[in-house]
Formats: sequence, C-alpha cells, structure tokens
Amino acid sequence: MQKMAEFLDSTSICEDGPALKERLERDGYLFIRQLLPEDAIIRVRSRLLERAAEGGWLEEGSPIEDGIANQAAACKDPEEPYMKVFRNLWTDEELHRLRTHPKVLKFFEEIFGEPTLAHPSFVQRNIFPQRGDFNFTTQPHQDKVHIGGDTNYAMWVPIGDCPVEKGSLAIATGSHRFGVLDTKVGSGAGGMDISVPIPGQWVTGSFDVGDALIFCDETVHQAVPNQTNELRQSFDARYQPATHAICEYALDPYAGCGSWEEVYSTWNSTDQQYYWKDFELKTVPQDRSYYEARDKMAFQMAENGDTEARDALLRIVQRDNNAGKIKKAQQLLFELDGGSENSISMPG
Repeated sequence: MQKMAEFLDSTSICEDGPALKERLERDGYLFIRQLLPEDAIIRVRSRLLERAAEGGWLEEGSPIEDGIANQAAACKDPEEPYMKVFRNLWTDEELHRLRTHPKVLKFFEEIFGEPTLAHPSFVQRNIFPQRGDFNFTTQPHQDKVHIGGDTNYAMWVPIGDCPVEKGSLAIATGSHRFGVLDTKVGSGAGGMDISVPIPGQWVTGSFDVGDALIFCDETVHQAVPNQTNELRQSFDARYQPATHAICEYALDPYAGCGSWEEVYSTWNSTDQQYYWKDFELKTVPQDRSYYEARDKMAFQMAENGDTEARDALLRIVQRDNNAGKIKKAQQLLFELDGGSENSISMPG
C-alpha cells in the first residue's frame, strides 16, 4: 500500500460547529480524539470479544482481552461462517448505545445546526489478520451507493486501540467533491469497489480508545491491511439532520440480523428502542441501480468461471428480494464451488 500522510486532527475545534462544518466540506472528513468515553468502549470491547471467543474466532488458550485471532477461523462478511457469529455481536445493546451517545449526537448537532438522526442501521466489523490464504482488506469505496437518501455522514470508531498496522481506516482527502465514482464487482463493502482513478491525497492514522473518524457519504475510503495477530473490531454509524430524507433501507436492522423485535428481545431496557419513531421522518426508496449494475457484472463474471464474483453472488442470495435473481445466484455459486454438496449456496 502506498505511503500516506497523517490525518488532520480536528479535536481543537470539536465544539465549534461552523469550523467543523467548513473543514468537513473542504476535506470530506474530521478526525476527533476522545469523542466517545473510553470506559464505554472498553465495556463493549469486552462483551464483543467474549462473543467472538464463543464463536471460535479467538485463539484458544489466549486471554480473551488480548483479542488474538484464530486464523483457522478467518472469514468475512457475507460468508455464512462469518454471519453466524456476527449476528450475536451486532445485536449487543451496549454497542447500539455507543452510536446514540449524547456526546456524539451533540457533536453532530453542532455541525448540522438542528437535531440529529442516527440511522437505525449501522455496521459492526470484524477484520481478521491478513495472513496465509486470508488476504482480505476492504478496498476503496463510497457509502453513497449503499446508504442513499440525502447527504449523510459516517462515524467510524475502532472498538479498542487501533494502530495503523491493525487495520486503521484511510481517507482520500477531497474525494467527496467529485461525486459518485464508477464501480466494479469487489469483495469489500456491498460487493462494490471503485474502478477508476481516485482523486485526492490518502491520509490515515492510529486511533486510541474513544477516537472517531467522521466522513461524508461520497468520501472515498478504504481499510489498511490488518498485519497484527489480533481481530480488529470497529463500528460505523451514519448521521444526518433529522429534517432531511432518509432511505427506507436505513431504518432496518443490518442484513441477516433479523427483525427489530428479534434484536430487542435480548435487551434489558426499552429507552433506546425505536427511537427514530420520535421524529417526523421523510423517507425515500432505495436506489437499486448501483446494485443492479453490480449484479449484472457478477453474473457475467460467474458464468465465465471468475470466483471474484462469489461475494456479490452471496449478497444476492442473502439480501435480494428477486426470487429469479436469487435462484440464478445460487446456481452460479454451486457451479463455482465445483458442485459440492457442502456449498452453502447449493440450490434447494
């Protein structure tokens, strides 16, 4: 990976809404130290690592708090071995509370100048070390094609310390000013990676517990490879002015995690449940055109025996509503897997 400059630290202006807004509009990102309380992050880290250990993701015999990955179990979203463990992490009540922490909502209200809506849907990520046969790192992409709605902003937070070599995030400064860029089938976020030259200068940095990176939905970003022996855990949530339009899709739980009723069935309190219903929301349908283009490319690739289409096909099987497309993706996965009866996508 190319050498990158350091993040511009915006902590000194974190209570100056107009200054934050101006810098966000200029650079497409903000790096803020200690935006979230350290103790809250540490509690969530302990809870998630315990569940990761129960799922076989941590090295047996090593202290859970060290987060040493079991490389033999290395997997990624949307593979079924990953989803089986991930579902139990994503539903954690304390994790959900981090993204709606009063300090976070106040921070965004300073920028927006009005009440903030935290999107109900968000992502919790678990990235295994890049070793041996496991060579996955999230490639350059933009969130706009997935999140939709009016302009919204991501907050990426590692769950624990995250030096660059553990799989930090990198931003292409100023890339948000060039609109939505062309994509190709990939194995990263939403199965879409950017396919054209990327404008802007790449920047990255190390995170201490509680640090956060905020960026626009059209800002190009990617992960740095995890070159440690630890499981890198993080979450990324989206925020927008409450009066702006939100995509209907962003009101649902993360794909594969059940209904909100199922998510809340394990919670101990109700005060954060369905909080978005307190707002008079303006909703818009999801723009599926980016996914339709991805799926068309993935089908063509798979028909030519290209295994790079596999993750996109899995996403169709798990998350598409078109029965014909699902059946076609299942058949192509079955063929890519050599017709194995153990194929997780074997037609039924």
